[in-house]
Amino acid sequence: MNIEKLNKKLFSKIPLWSVALAVLIVLCVLGIVLISGKKNKEDKTEIVTKSTLEKIINVSELSTYEAVYNGVAKVMNDKKTEKIDYHVYYEARVKAGIDFENVEIDVDSEAKKITVDLPDVKITDVNVDITSLDYIFENNKANTETVSEEAYKACIEDVTNESSNEDAIYELAEQNAKNIIEALIMPFVKQLDTDYVLEIN
Repeated sequence: MNIEKLNKKLFSKIPLWSVALAVLIVLCVLGIVLISGKKNKEDKTEIVTKSTLEKIINVSELSTYEAVYNGVAKVMNDKKTEKIDYHVYYEARVKAGIDFENVEIDVDSEAKKITVDLPDVKITDVNVDITSLDYIFENNKANTETVSEEAYKACIEDVTNESSNEDAIYELAEQNAKNIIEALIMPFVKQLDTDYVLEIN
């Protein structure tokens, strides 16, 4: 028996249904691979969405800047409101930041652009060091057992008013907030698509 006859004989013993089954298996495997690849691509696209980015920056209120403030508050007389009872020196720490829950995010998949709109910066915390209080009395009668409590409240009011008018605090807090947003979002996005750009307003 020559080689040609042997090949014909072997081939004739292979049922047609088994060939069809093999082809079907190959097609199924290819289909699974294609579907899987498509799913991964879709997942990749789906991740760069507004909701996903909102989860990344979901840190609620965040102080993005802290300033050390030294000030002098004046406490007026209760009865003679034009008269000063005493001045009090104090040291305080003022924190400013934004509410991250109010950050607005827009994702333009076609333009490959992420736009983030920040809410206004606000003073988030004022902490007066009560041990730093130092008094200069104009009215010695004001030097009572309750003077520390009264002076502490006056210092908090003073530093709150003063810091709310300091543009530098707000500007630095806003810049730090932008830096934080970029540091949170961009490394994640760049892993998925390096073409995306981020604009923070």
